[in-house]
Formats: sequence, C-alpha cells, structure tokens
Amino acid sequence: MAVRLLFLLFVIILVAFSYISFLNGQHIQFFYSDTRQLEITVSELAILSFALGAAMVILGTLVKDVTLASKNWKERREKQRREAARSRVAKASDLFQRGMLSEAAKELERSLSVNPDDREALDLLSSVETERGNSLEAVKALTRVKQIDPSDLSVFFRLAALYRKMNDTENAASLFKAIEDSEGENPRAWEGLRDIHILRNEMVPAYALQKKIMKYKGKTATPEDQELFDALRYEKAVVRLKEGKTDDAERRLRDLVKDQPRFCGAYITLHEYMRSRGNLEEATQLLLLGYRTTRNAVFLIKLEDLGIETESPQAVIGVYTDLLQEYPSDFDVNLFTGKFFLRLEMNDEAVEQLLKAESLEPERESVHILLAEALRRRGRYESACQHYQRAFGYKRRYLIPFRCAICGKATIKWTARCPDCGAWNAYSIDHGHREYAAPASIR
Repeated sequence: MAVRLLFLLFVIILVAFSYISFLNGQHIQFFYSDTRQLEITVSELAILSFALGAAMVILGTLVKDVTLASKNWKERREKQRREAARSRVAKASDLFQRGMLSEAAKELERSLSVNPDDREALDLLSSVETERGNSLEAVKALTRVKQIDPSDLSVFFRLAALYRKMNDTENAASLFKAIEDSEGENPRAWEGLRDIHILRNEMVPAYALQKKIMKYKGKTATPEDQELFDALRYEKAVVRLKEGKTDDAERRLRDLVKDQPRFCGAYITLHEYMRSRGNLEEATQLLLLGYRTTRNAVFLIKLEDLGIETESPQAVIGVYTDLLQEYPSDFDVNLFTGKFFLRLEMNDEAVEQLLKAESLEPERESVHILLAEALRRRGRYESACQHYQRAFGYKRRYLIPFRCAICGKATIKWTARCPDCGAWNAYSIDHGHREYAAPASIR
C-alpha cells in the first residue's frame, strides 16, 4: 500500500515538474566528468534528481515490504510446524499410555526434529525409552532436559536413578554431589549417595551420610532409618577391625550390643575377636548372651564350633545342659544339643535328645534328618528310613540352613548381611516345615 502511494505521489510531482519545465526553458552546462558535459534545463535537472530519489525510496520500501512479508511467512510456517510438533507430542503421549512404545518414540523423534528444545517431548521420550529398556537413550533425553533447565532437581534424581540402573555409579554419585553442592542440605541426595556407597561396599562414608540423615531428621527418623544406622555402625566397626584399630572396633561393637541388643552381628564379631585374643570365657558368654537375647540358633552353631575347635566338648555339653534347664521346651536348644552329641559320636544321647526335639516340633525336617542319621548309626535302619522319608528334599546332611526373612535366600553359612537383598540381621535358622500323615515313631 505504501509503495502504491509513493508511486502516485511520484507521478503527480513528475507531471508538475514537466509542466514547469515548459515554462522555464533556460539551459545550463552540467558536468558529469572532468571533460564531459551536457546542456540541460534547470527544470529537467530538478525532475531527474527527484525521479532518482523517488525511485530509490520506492525501491527501499519495496525491499522492506518483501522482507517483512517473507519474515511473516516464515513465522507462520514455523508456527504451523511447531503446532504439528505439539500435536505429535500429544499423540505420542496417547501411544505411550496404550503401551505402543515404538510408535510413541517415532512420533517424539519427529517432533524433536522440529522443536529440539521441547522439554515436554524430551521428558516423555526419556520415559518411553526407559520403558523400552533403552537406558542410554533415556539418559540422553534427560541430559538435554537438564541443559534446558538446570534448576530442576527432579531431573537430576531421575538421571541418577537411570545411571544406577546402568551400574554407572560414578555418574550417579556425581549427580547427587551436584545436588548437594547446589542445595546444601538435601536428605534425598544424601540417601542416594549413601546407597551408592553401600553398593560399592564403602561402609565408612555410608555410615557418615546416614549419621547426617539421622541428625537432620531428628525425631522424624523412621525405625527403618535407625535399623540402617545400626547396621552401618556395625559395618564401620568391622572396617576398623580389619584396619587393625581393634580398640575402636571393640568399643563400637560393645556400644552396639548395649544399644541394639537384638543385632546378632555385633555379638558374633565381638566373640570372634575375643577368640582371637584367647579370651574363650568371654567369647562363650557373648554367644550365650546373644542367644538369650535374640533366640537365634546361629549362636548355638557358633558354640558348637567353638567347643570343637578348642577341643573342649565337655565345656559345650555343660553349656547345653544349663540351657536345657533354662529353656526345656526350646526346640533349637534340644535339637542342637542332640546334633552336638551326634557330632561327638554319642549316638544314644543324640537319639534321646533328638526325640525330645521331635516331640516339640514333629513336622520339622531338620530333626528328622538328624534322627535318621542317629538311628542309622545304631543299626535301626527301618526307623532311619522313615525319618529320611519325612525329611525328603532336605539336600545337605547335618547342615541346617539359614533363610533370609526379607528375600527368602537360603544359605548354609551365616552372615550379618544377606548378599542377595542387602538386609542386615535377617538370617534365622530354617528347620523346614512339612505336613505328615503320622508323626515319626521309633521302634
């Protein structure tokens, strides 16, 4: 429109100047180089100058209008492409909800080719790739989100979880440290870093972080928090013992026995330390205290091993006799007393004691396998066979397994921490449990 108005104005002025030129016919010399000239009227020179200026103005305006029109067209085109990309994100979200992961990923890739900084699309793509099991692609998408919005800590936590899933503990730890550096006190970041230390078996820094968490939470700390703190107190004591800092380790273990008397590992490790120093009396008393407090049969196994290794079976028999008087109806005490007699080839005493255990728990596989062996040694093969049949499926003779109360993992060797699920203080003796048509009988 502006170009048209300028053109009209140019025509009007050109006509006016043409009219004036007829009225003013005076000529002048116009030099356009050092040696060249021409004669031209004043009005013609004015008309020529105006025409040249007007043409330049019209040309500049035309260029401006074309540029603006091109810009507007590009903006409209880009807006349409972005709207199409947004619709692809919405479609991908619907496909993701319906479980069509490959199709959702394709739609998101097309959307991101148009709008590579679309945070929603990148966030959704990370979820899709995680579901597809493509952790590396999910990490790439979340990394781009983190670059777009470095203040969103939820992205840091999600990235750390993905790195944990990929067993890349270094990158996961660096993310938690970055959160800690930016936020200062962030218990969630501490917990993530603590879990990585535990995964790496770095118990001392894990203990330090859990201590910070307990201090931060104060009275709001859960029983689970306290249990983990006690477990890490135990692990730090074990590390100190390995480092040769025995006084510090002993103090920590005794404090743990006092504060958490049901934590079996502290008794066991402290008893082993006392054995190494030759203090067998205190080692025995620790095992007895542990059993009386927790009623965990691991202490009876350790007592039996202590008596055999120190070649003092009579002392262990005396301990079992005292325990039988103290806990006459305790299945474990009766069973392990009979098991110890069997180990010492005291077969008659073993049968007598194991029959008492059977009367207390007639459906336990462990007592039947031990009774079968004791009766076989006495030549009572028919009765032995009956007990072997009742213990069918029990795979290892003499060795009564432990089972984790958290994940159900069975093992012959007791440890303070389950190697499968990582739970502390979860192992207890597993006698087995079967229903029988009739209780075992001795002929």
